[in-house]
Amino acid sequence: MTTHGESHTLLNIAAFALDLLCIHPFADGNGRVARLATTHLLQRSGYGVGKYVSVEQLIYETKDEYYLALQASTKGWFDDGRHSVWPWAAYLLGRLDAAYARFGARVAAGMGGGTKQVRVRDFILLQAPSPFTIADIRRAVPGISDNTIRLVLAELRDQGLIANDGTGRSASWRRIRSGRT
Repeated sequence: MTTHGESHTLLNIAAFALDLLCIHPFADGNGRVARLATTHLLQRSGYGVGKYVSVEQLIYETKDEYYLALQASTKGWFDDGRHSVWPWAAYLLGRLDAAYARFGARVAAGMGGGTKQVRVRDFILLQAPSPFTIADIRRAVPGISDNTIRLVLAELRDQGLIANDGTGRSASWRRIRSGRT
């Protein structure tokens, strides 16, 4: 809760990230640094979902919205700070909300959510980023052996639902079509 004249921590984090992106202190990597700092500040403020769901990935998945919100909030930033943080804050809070929703879905899927193979299959078809790796599956569905993961990947590939790009440790996978009818 805030008192009169104070702002909420989430708004402060959004404003910090926006200012960092506007200041543009580095020749390259400003967006990455801002997203890293945002994740760190969120975690320090008690919003630890970034340990379990990649907020970076959620931003990447909505990069057009990211740039539109950034553009809307930077109008007037260079003119004595006459800008609105709200488009950017709304976007960032939307990504945070999506992270908690994705985390909730993962938790629900892990609680009596069927066999290990079903849990891996559901993650791949319903939640995995595109492209994804075996490491992404390990993080999202802990306690599953690599042999089980590879078995599910082979079945989904044979069914024409996913395709792999590369082999070995550098292999990544992508959905071709949904497994839902």
